[in-house]
Amino acid sequence: MHLRISRVRSNRKLYEYVQIVDSYRRPSDGMPAHRVIANLGRLAPTDIENLRLTLEAARQGRRVVLAAPEQPVSASRSTPLANLRYLDVATLWELWCQLGLDELVRQAIPSGEADVPLHRVVAALAIQRCADPGSKLFATRWVPRTALPELLGFVPSSFNNTRVHRVLEELDGAGSALMARLAKSYEDRDGAFSALFLDVTDTWFVGRGPSMAEKAKTKEGRMESKIGIVLMCNQQGYPVRWEVVSGRTADSLSMTAMLRSVAALPWAQETPVVVDRAMGTTSVIRRMNETKLLFLTALVQTEFPTYAPSIPYQPFETMALNAAEDFQEQAERAARCAQDAGLQRVDETLFLLDLGRVEVPLDDEALTIQAAPNATALRAMQLCRQIRDLHASGTFTTLAQAGRSLGLRSGLTKKYLQLSKLHEDIQAELLRGRADNCSLKSLLRLTSIEDPMEQRREFERLLVSPGQNRPPGTQPQPEAPTTPPVSMTVRVVTYFNPEQFVEQRLHAQQVLRELEEFVQGLNLKLAQPGSRLKPENLQRQLGERLRRLQMIELFHIQLVQSQTADHEHVQIRLELDEANWIRRRRYDGFSLLVAHPLLTHTAEALCRLYRAKDAVEKDFQIIKSVVELRPVRHRNDAKVRAHVSLCMLALLLERSLNHRLRGTCSAAMALELMKSCCLNQYGRAEGKRTYVVTIPNEEQQRLLRRLRLTRLADDAAIAERIQPR
Repeated sequence: MHLRISRVRSNRKLYEYVQIVDSYRRPSDGMPAHRVIANLGRLAPTDIENLRLTLEAARQGRRVVLAAPEQPVSASRSTPLANLRYLDVATLWELWCQLGLDELVRQAIPSGEADVPLHRVVAALAIQRCADPGSKLFATRWVPRTALPELLGFVPSSFNNTRVHRVLEELDGAGSALMARLAKSYEDRDGAFSALFLDVTDTWFVGRGPSMAEKAKTKEGRMESKIGIVLMCNQQGYPVRWEVVSGRTADSLSMTAMLRSVAALPWAQETPVVVDRAMGTTSVIRRMNETKLLFLTALVQTEFPTYAPSIPYQPFETMALNAAEDFQEQAERAARCAQDAGLQRVDETLFLLDLGRVEVPLDDEALTIQAAPNATALRAMQLCRQIRDLHASGTFTTLAQAGRSLGLRSGLTKKYLQLSKLHEDIQAELLRGRADNCSLKSLLRLTSIEDPMEQRREFERLLVSPGQNRPPGTQPQPEAPTTPPVSMTVRVVTYFNPEQFVEQRLHAQQVLRELEEFVQGLNLKLAQPGSRLKPENLQRQLGERLRRLQMIELFHIQLVQSQTADHEHVQIRLELDEANWIRRRRYDGFSLLVAHPLLTHTAEALCRLYRAKDAVEKDFQIIKSVVELRPVRHRNDAKVRAHVSLCMLALLLERSLNHRLRGTCSAAMALELMKSCCLNQYGRAEGKRTYVVTIPNEEQQRLLRRLRLTRLADDAAIAERIQPR
């Protein structure tokens, strides 16, 4: 017997295997042959040599000493004791330190005698929201599985739920100091701000939420227990100021409060502040003007006639558009029409007209009337008349819009309008001030009385018993004599976007088609023989749909009798008010910018600046998606505010990383690519432990070079900086 090493090719690779072969003579013909006694498979070179020597010694009848077989490498030397998430969190920690946040947060939150510095816990929580957002309880499990304890210098077991919630309380108390230091650090590093952007978003809760949370519609139209978040950022999208407000606070009120809070700060006084269209009403613009800040906003369409009656909308009123035609060709046609109307072409989506400084008259009556439930009967009646006059004149297409132009919420607008149900004689008495001791609530009760004589008798009873109408101390106090301004000066620029014009017109046509199909569907149900549907119910259903679309003022709904071959039935007729519809579509494609008169930018620069408000909108997208601001799981106002502050610090990290990777990839993609590079912990025979980083792949090395952080993958540098846990 002897050994034979056979070779076989499989999948283009050559393999060797060992056989024991015996020689013999075939009985049939006596010819020599070989037969395989055993297949031993693939063996190590030492095993093959030992077998060869054994077979040779057996043939010769002698003994042999075999070499020791090769031993496998010890598992304790080849298998790491732990794999810690490393490269993404190490990059964020380096960025945190380079931004000066470690020292900045340390100054805002003194640690005292804590064994774990509180500012380092804040850093770990902010980094976690960037890299792998989750609840605070999840953070206590996640952080010890990363290299953050080694990088930040604390024992993993000390990062527990008790310490995290203590830090949240401290962070809430340090919020104002933190924001003040942030603004200064931006200026020290990047220079003075070139622009500030202000907007409002919201977040909702799992469960009932804290006392600030109120049930209301979110920005996405969901009914949730929610709070509002006001954010001011600079031109790079870095958060400068933020505030948590109750869920039902109007956007204009919360943003005005933010403007007043920063009006005295040097970095805000000479910087343009761009605010959302929610601030584009005369009453709000007047309040912004009083802050002396260089504001820039866009008007709501109902205010256009007051500020720019000369907007050249007439050429576009008769322009026919068709969804079946090429979109770009229709946009080019609208662009040519804009140039013919005298607008200056800047680019294919921007045609502007600089109206310069405009003197806007202020209605003294509208300025003095307070939008409050305890307004005097005289003022409430004046408001009622003014709202109706504005609507009847065609200035506003709906009563609600007319009320908003006077600074009224929809609830108060509805209340004041109910006074028009009073008899004309009673309304005249209110306008003479005879019923100023009567509460609005008591006067509204009169509107439910249909009989004019009975209504008059109840009114007279109210006049003779005024003490029952208003609680003590709520009678209106005489106002100090003041001279209100009769006008204000603002800078006005209008611009036209042809693509937006086509989109708005085509969308409006689509809405009309959908309404027509909806009415046809209702009429088919009514026309079915034996239908038990009540036409009045379907009529209310149609009216509710029109109210949701804010188009109830544009249509007349009628029930008409119709005759078919076999039976008579009721049909719903929906008639469009063509004149009102044309007036509603008058400003499609147009935007009207209003700015502080001392803002010296050119008209084009103002348009570019307003369009740049995408910075704060992008911030909201980041904190909602990447940082996962919502939903919130806290039940305490202070911890909710601290949670928002953590999200803002995480936003700053994400924005800064995006800025440094510009042209390479997004921050979110970079963190995703880097998280597979781990810190591997190995044990040695003498009991010591060491860390070795996973060899970065080509993409990870490219990112480290772009960020100038190649030292993060250097084992020698890691050994110097990190103490094994």
